[in-house]
Amino acid sequence: MPRKAVFVLEKPVGFAGGTNLKIKLVQQHGGWNSDDNQNNNLGRFRFSITTAPDVQADPLPPPVRQALQIPRKQRSPAQTATMFSYWRTTVPEWKPANEQIETLWKEHPQGTSQLAMHSRDEQRPTFMLARGDFLKPTRQVQPGTPGILHPLKSESPTRLDFARWLVDEQSPTAARSIVNRIWQTYFGTGLVATSEDFGLQGEPPSHPELLDWLTTEFVEHGWSLKWLHRTIVTSATYQQSSHVMPELLARDPANRLLARAPRFRLEAEAVRDVALAASGLLTDKLGGPPVYPPAPEFLFLPPASYGPKVWKAEQGPDRYRRSLYTFRFRSVPYPVLTTFDAPTGEVACVRRTRSNTPLQALATLNEPLFVECAQALAAKTLQEGGTTDEQRLSFAFRRCTGRNPDGSETKALLTLFTKQVERASAAEAKPVEVPLTDAPATAIGNPTENAAIQQGWLAVCRVLLNLDETISRE
Repeated sequence: MPRKAVFVLEKPVGFAGGTNLKIKLVQQHGGWNSDDNQNNNLGRFRFSITTAPDVQADPLPPPVRQALQIPRKQRSPAQTATMFSYWRTTVPEWKPANEQIETLWKEHPQGTSQLAMHSRDEQRPTFMLARGDFLKPTRQVQPGTPGILHPLKSESPTRLDFARWLVDEQSPTAARSIVNRIWQTYFGTGLVATSEDFGLQGEPPSHPELLDWLTTEFVEHGWSLKWLHRTIVTSATYQQSSHVMPELLARDPANRLLARAPRFRLEAEAVRDVALAASGLLTDKLGGPPVYPPAPEFLFLPPASYGPKVWKAEQGPDRYRRSLYTFRFRSVPYPVLTTFDAPTGEVACVRRTRSNTPLQALATLNEPLFVECAQALAAKTLQEGGTTDEQRLSFAFRRCTGRNPDGSETKALLTLFTKQVERASAAEAKPVEVPLTDAPATAIGNPTENAAIQQGWLAVCRVLLNLDETISRE
């Protein structure tokens, strides 16, 4: 952004016969932490010197000044709007209206700049390279597409022509790729298992006619993703039970024939969001800048990071926003998401791997945000779950798994609850109380026993959030 400043000397400097001034500009490279994460150096600068009194910087913003230099009849509507937007701020009578306009603007997400590619006026020649060496060009080549596919419609094709060729109704790949990825989201595996490779080295589709039909209908419905999602979720295939029968498991262990509904662990972002939603902490705000949930401080310092990075953990409702809004450094991925197989930001990833490691269970048990979710779920259970232990257990279990516990599950969890209460009630125990906000008065008169009950439900809620069923789609 262009900036300007006026510096007035405290005392006059100069001589009658003339004065030579030597100006030295010192810039601290890298910002306060002396590395390349913060570069605020001047790109281009210009100095002007004058002896005129009462010098002031140009009060007009650069876009307004540029618009004023253009004759009135030659100004674009955008330039006229820029001038009016600035002029209205100078009218005292419009101050209330201007404040209301600024308040409304603040409700919009803050825009960000993005690099854009411009076409060259003259096409750059491209050559075949001998053994890939750019210093050894051979014959010149022209832009084109494989001869077995439909041709480009332009004699001098550009990148835009190629983009239109990719989504042409005769193109066999783009629509199929989209359909396959949506299918992969719902069923864990795409109709083409190698969704990142539709070529000769990829696997053939398990149901080629189904893929062809979905692709054709998808294009004919105007590439409507809403239609595609509705078609899949209302199908009999999607609405099957995920119960595994021994004879079907022996015949089709990977479920490529879709004889049952799939069962697989949710993706990393959804695992975290499920815990937030079950506990009632999830902030449903849409849009806005990225947020910084809690993370270990050492991750953003050398040698874990290339240089020190600023990571100020959120304290308000933004702390519990969806994982979609979590800020991520390419060199320092967010650890909880990485534990659940989220890819780094260095390369594109079409198909994620799914691992099953003890570290994932440790994360859902002990990671600070999951502990906060367990505390909130315990508090919500005590406040809204009912008056008996069985009612409260059903309430918490249902929020995590979507169903009521059966008899054996109820017995095991209530046994855990009883043992934790007895352990926390011991004289030498120091239970961690669950933070209760506006909690109703409890019938238990002994504060120590009350804290022990809170500790018991906290332990149960930590187990519920750590269940495989809680973080699995079935």
